[in-house]
Parts: sequence; structure tokens; C-alpha cells
Amino acid sequence: MGKKDLASVTTDLSALASMMPTQRPALAVAPPPASTPRPTPVRAREELAREQQVIQFSLSMRKELRKQLARLASEADMTMRAFVLNALKEKGLSVREDDLIDLRKERR
Repeated sequence: MGKKDLASVTTDLSALASMMPTQRPALAVAPPPASTPRPTPVRAREELAREQQVIQFSLSMRKELRKQLARLASEADMTMRAFVLNALKEKGLSVREDDLIDLRKERR
């Protein structure tokens, strides 16, 4: 089998790629109904940072305990971060609603 010269390939793959299931066609999106705007994760993070310094906190635990935390948070339809913050709120810490906002970036 000889060496392949990929420089000689002149096919435009964009037409082929547009038919693939991973390619999403551009759709006209109607503007959302007029309501109270919900803060986006990026905006929420920026507002929190301006209002009060936000720091990252790391916690080490056994692998099995981490799996249990993930399961409980999933069953509550929450992120693990929100689940832990809710538990701290129940213990008397002053956790605000904006602390519970999901700060993960949305997938496209």
C-alpha cells in the first residue's frame, strides 16, 4: 500500500458534514416571552464576583462517599454544589438563592 497524498483531496466536506447527525442546522429562534430575565451562569458569576469575592473550596472524600453524594444530588435534581450548599443552609449558614445558581457553562 503506497503513501497517500492528502493534499490532492479537493472535496468540500461541508456539504457532507451538514448531513451528519452531529451538525445542527441554524434555526430561527423566537425571542423568549417578556418575563423576568433569568441570569445566565456567566452573568451570575460576574455579579457574584462584583458583589462579594467568591472563592473556590475543595473537599476530599472517599470515592464511595462521592458516588453517594452524586446520587443524592441527582435524585434531588440538583448539582452536587447546590446540594451541599442546601445542606449547609439547613445547618444555619446564610446561603442565598443566588448562591444556588448553576454556574456551569451551557453545552451547545
